[in-house]
Amino acid sequence: MAAKIARYHTLPASWWVSEKIYELEKRAIFSKSWILTMHSSRFTKTGDYFRIDIAGFPIILIHGKDGTIQAFHNVCRHRAYPIVNKEFGNSLVLGCKYHGWSYDTKGSLIKAPGFETVPNFDKSVNGLFKVATHTTRQGLIFVNFDSTPNITPFHEFYKGLEDEMDEFDFGEFEYVESWQQDGEFNWKTLLDGYNECYHCPTAHPSFSKVIQVPTYQVEPRHNYARHSAEVVVPDSNAKSTMVESKPAGSSWSSWLGFPSSASIDQSSIKIDELGGDKPGLWLSLFPLNGMNCYSYAWYYMRLVPKSAGRTVLEYDIFARKGEDPVKVREFIRFLKEVEIEDYDLCTLTQKNLKNGVYGTGQLHPDKENGVLYYQNLTNEFVMSHLELEKAAGEQILPAFAGLEAMNEEGKGTDKICKQLECGIHGSDILSW
Repeated sequence: MAAKIARYHTLPASWWVSEKIYELEKRAIFSKSWILTMHSSRFTKTGDYFRIDIAGFPIILIHGKDGTIQAFHNVCRHRAYPIVNKEFGNSLVLGCKYHGWSYDTKGSLIKAPGFETVPNFDKSVNGLFKVATHTTRQGLIFVNFDSTPNITPFHEFYKGLEDEMDEFDFGEFEYVESWQQDGEFNWKTLLDGYNECYHCPTAHPSFSKVIQVPTYQVEPRHNYARHSAEVVVPDSNAKSTMVESKPAGSSWSSWLGFPSSASIDQSSIKIDELGGDKPGLWLSLFPLNGMNCYSYAWYYMRLVPKSAGRTVLEYDIFARKGEDPVKVREFIRFLKEVEIEDYDLCTLTQKNLKNGVYGTGQLHPDKENGVLYYQNLTNEFVMSHLELEKAAGEQILPAFAGLEAMNEEGKGTDKICKQLECGIHGSDILSW
């Protein structure tokens, strides 16, 4: 009985406030998972690039001459200065502003001023550190920072995801705007709320008028989850209670992909089976993404952890081509309203998580099964990686791309630091 009860409890509050746990999560989860970055439609011509941060890893996404979009660590191979400082731009040559080292769109070093006369200097082994990428057939660009030979292939990590996304025609939409919130809370604090609608009646009054909250379901897949719910179809003969919060001639149900009509049986309608001109698609992608697709617009969310107590939320919003701008603006307003409500919940929850009073909380096995699913994934990733580190006697950094480029002298002196940082027992490094 005790084991069953423990299974339905949250992870300890310490996992939301400890910087050491955060650094372990960075090694165990963020360094080895596929993470959604952008949609390819944001790249319109060769040389287009974006600088983004993913869990403390600054990267460059760039559209190459061969038509592919590749990712590189935003780190010059000379002295580690950032290659790109602007958020976005266009260039066929990426030049470091420190010493003038320059790279092409493939990340190859093409210029190193003054090194022409340095004996044995090889430009071919001094290109930018490449980050693994996968662009789905829907145009969604994922990255994985694992630089080891054991990187998990995309389709093995997210089994069935790409097929499931075929339900939505992303090609009918165009980029509208980006938006972000800088939150003083742990990345998991946001995901706690994102993966259940148990809180919707009390925290999201407008959203709760759109869906039948008791029907909300989270269905775990393979490192992601599908969300669904029955939609409230307004009675055309009844006065709308939301008339002041929506554009004329529309309803919030239509935003979810369903036309306003009293003639349709509500009990048979679900978000993933909508009969409108665009089906809905709600997905939670472990560990750091959410994606919500509606009839008139869709958006994805990037969680950008900065520390145990700070997370930046970044949103890219897309609208259906040719759609009424008034409707688009109203959808974005509604989106921000819901997201700000969640932001406020997270801010106040985090304060109590770190005050030393709360330990764990019991979760509802049905209404919060999505929370249980992602927290169990978090625990599994962390504990599995921790066992590897215990066996190795040192921290394992899957994202460390510089090992092969390090000479033997560098490896030797780096070992000193590892012995000091990890506190390896029996080390005589400070014995004199």
